Order: sequence, then structure tokens, then C-alpha cells
Amino acid sequence: MKILFINPALRQGTDHLYLPVGLGYIVTYVKQHGYKFDILDIDAGNYSTEYIEQYLTKNKYDVICLGSIVTHYAWMKWAINKIKELQPSSKVIVGNSVGGSIPEVLFQTTKVDIVIYGEAEITITEVFDAINYNKSFGEIIEPYVEVPHANKGYPATIKGDGIKGIIYRGGKNLIINNGKRKAVKNIDDFPFPDWELFDVEKYLKVGESKKTSHAWFYGTDEAIPMPINTARGCVFKCTFCHYVFWHDPYRHRSAENVIAEMKQLNKKYNANFFNFWDELSFHKIGPATKFVDQLIDADLKWHWTCAVRADLMGKDIDPKGNPIPREERLELAKKFVKAGCVSAGYSLESGSDKILEDMNKKVKSKYFKEQVHICREAGLITNTSIIVGYPSETKETIAETMTQLEELRIYPSTGYLLPLPETGMWNHAIENGFIKDIDKYLTDITERQDFNLNMTKMTQKELEEETSKWLQQLNDKFGNPLKDLFKTGGENQNTAHQVTERDKAKIERNKNVTEDLNYGKVSGTMR
Repeated sequence: MKILFINPALRQGTDHLYLPVGLGYIVTYVKQHGYKFDILDIDAGNYSTEYIEQYLTKNKYDVICLGSIVTHYAWMKWAINKIKELQPSSKVIVGNSVGGSIPEVLFQTTKVDIVIYGEAEITITEVFDAINYNKSFGEIIEPYVEVPHANKGYPATIKGDGIKGIIYRGGKNLIINNGKRKAVKNIDDFPFPDWELFDVEKYLKVGESKKTSHAWFYGTDEAIPMPINTARGCVFKCTFCHYVFWHDPYRHRSAENVIAEMKQLNKKYNANFFNFWDELSFHKIGPATKFVDQLIDADLKWHWTCAVRADLMGKDIDPKGNPIPREERLELAKKFVKAGCVSAGYSLESGSDKILEDMNKKVKSKYFKEQVHICREAGLITNTSIIVGYPSETKETIAETMTQLEELRIYPSTGYLLPLPETGMWNHAIENGFIKDIDKYLTDITERQDFNLNMTKMTQKELEEETSKWLQQLNDKFGNPLKDLFKTGGENQNTAHQVTERDKAKIERNKNVTEDLNYGKVSGTMR
């Protein structure tokens, strides 16, 4: 059985290149279970549409697998249909959020054969086994039962029984849904990604060229970055956010397991700068303290970045109402630095507690403020992001957010609300008629920095002008040289103003910005 995995290019033509962690896990697991395959790495190869078509014309496969985040829907739709045009007998399998969050849509707008939703390693191996040995994926449960969904205007899938975690095209043009697969409880059980399956030297070369703006264990030009996934999923479900492990519980790898992978990557590739490639790396003081204590004990003297809750070190009470002393929270921030953390990113999203409630963030703006103060006291420079354009957004709530950032002297990575499938804002947009044609909406959406949909009572012009006015004010006040107020790239252009004379006197410390070596922040995973 000939198998092809395709790694798309989310931002083709840019000078950034990031190892595909999710795909890395999947192909490594599949390899361990005896399957051989090819990988068409469009991202690393920067392949054109013409090259892709020529490749698929010359190289025939029994199974072709691909996936992406849902904002890459337009390209995925083209790719799936082009594959089936050039190789009609091949089975096309789609994963990640573009499959799992809109299967009802994808089966109508493309000729996809199988969608995998949720954790893919075990599921795709079982699918390969079924195809290889000519076995059934499952059967329809009778009488027919439709599976409820929020993608208005598209036919429901039909409940089936068989390989868990797949939705597939069956007979009589029925789309059969075998239900969710129970997530693996201990993710330490998964093998480390085998980066030799990719052109790892090219990825490393691009990573090294970026270098870190901040290091104290070694020179800033000596950083060799690589990603590590330390956790899967998130504890919360913000109404604007979607991720591939949406239906799975939050799970964290053990510190021992993560450290073992760090050591392996250092031994093989001299990696010494690790991006914890997670939706959420830490959300509670206890587990975070235990993890960084073990990193400190390991005495690796390597740097790392992570994504934390906006109130991890700022919230002064626990869920049971017991006080959390400031000394304890500050001590955790200091341990992050001691363990080598150059950036523990966290997002404000809005300075309005009303909008934070609408977002289901389960955090208050005052905790964000406190966390900024604690991180600065410990030596961590703050990077954050905001979302503008919630239905309840007004000029007053924008001012509330921007005034808070101005007082804290933080320039944010800014984006407009982009409703994504399976989220609360998606349901709001569908139910209130803001999205009338799902296929068109998904085809047209781009990045969060681009204006895609207005659900406020302000006009689009008012919303854009108010946002740009405030960003320009922050940019001018902080002395940032940003030309694009929304895309905060470059050499620390949005954080240089935070460095005090005392900080400058220290060994280079904590000046990472959104677009350098922090994979999680670049991909927008941090919440």
C-alpha cells in the first residue's frame, strides 16, 4: 500500500519555517507500526501549485493524507479535489481542525473519503490496517440516527459503529460518523517525533537564522530552536478559540518525559532553545512549580518558551476561595527565569471584564495586570495579544482595553474576531445571520489581523479606525518603529520600550517577541 502525507504551507513565501509537530507525531507513530510512506513537504519545499500538480500526476498512491487548521480551508478544498481529479481511486484522509470541525461541509464541498477528528495517531493506524487488509470501517446503526451539528444548511452525518474517531463516505451517498475516540490518558506513551522523516537540516537552518534576541546561558546568536509539545488541549473553551483536541481532556506530559526529549534533540541536533508548542503549557501553580523545579534540578542551561494562563501568577485566590500569597506567585515567576524560560506568553484579549465573560475566558483583567507586574519583577518581559470586535464591543470597551495596555506599557499583537467552527462565536454568527454561506465565509477568511466579519453595532469603518487610532497612539508613546500596527514583527520592535536601565545592565534576558523564536506565539496558539 502506497501512502503519502502532505504538509501544507500555511504562510507560503514568508521567511519562517516551523517543524510540523502534529504531523511529526502521526508519521512517527505510523512508522512504528510498520507502514512506509512518502512526505510531500510543501512548506519546506516552498512548492508552487504547478509543482504539486506535477508531483501528483507522476506519483500514484493508494492513500493520501493531509490536514490543516480551518483557516486554510480554501487551499484544502482545492487540494482534496485536485487529488481526486488526478488520482480518483486513491483514498483521501483529512485531519486537524479543517476536518474535525466542519465534516458536514467538507463532505459536500470536496470529494474527501475519510475525516479524522481528535487525536489521530491510533485512529489513522487503524484506518490504514482496514484499507490494507480490505476490512470495513464500520456499519450504520439502524434505524438511522442523525448526528446533531452547528453547520446550518448542510446534511447531518449518520451515526455508525466501527473505527472510532472517523467520519467516512459510505454507500448511498451517506456520510457515516463512528463517534469520537477516547483520548489517550497518558501522552507520555507516544513516541517522540522522528524529525529525520523531514528535511530537518533545512528547518534548523531557517530557525538558526532567526536567532533569539534574548539569552543568558549562551550568546544570542548560538540559539538552535526546536519545538516540543508538552501538553494537548486546553482546560477552557473560549468562545473564539478552536483547537484539534477540542473534545478531549487537557493532558500534560511528565517533566521527565519532556526533559528526555530535550536531551535527545540536543544530542542529535545541538538544540538548546525549546518552544513548548502547546495551546496551554501551564494553568495551575502546583503543576507548573513541579515542572520547573525538575527543569532546574536537571541543570540543562537551555532556554525555552511556553504558553500560560493570563492569571497563572496573577490570581490571588484558588478555585476554593483560598488565598494564594503573592510571594508564592512571584517565586514561581522567578523559577521560570532560573529554569531558562525567556518568554511565558499570556493573552489579555480584552480589558473589558464584560467581554472577557462573553469570551468565556474565566479570567479577570485585574489578574492580568497583577501577572504583568509579577513577571516584570521576576525579569520576564510581557508579550500579549488582544481580540477586537466581539458583539458587545464599543468605542468605550476598546478604550478600556487600550488604556490598560497603555498604563502597563505593553504593545499588543492585535487581531479582529474571527468566528471559527465549533465555537461559541461561530454559533452566534450562524444563529444571527452574520454567516449566511458557510462555504463562502470559510473560503474568504484569511488571518486574524485582516477584517473578515463585523458582528458589533459599530460600522466596520468605525471599528477599524478606532482600533488603528489607539494602536498608533501606543506605538508613538512607546517609541516603537512599527509600520504595520497589527503585525508586530522584527527585532523586538514591540517590546524594546519595556526594558529598563536596570534590565539593560543584566545579562541579555527576556526580550523575545512574537515573531522570533517563539513558535507558539507565531502560530497564535497561546491563550
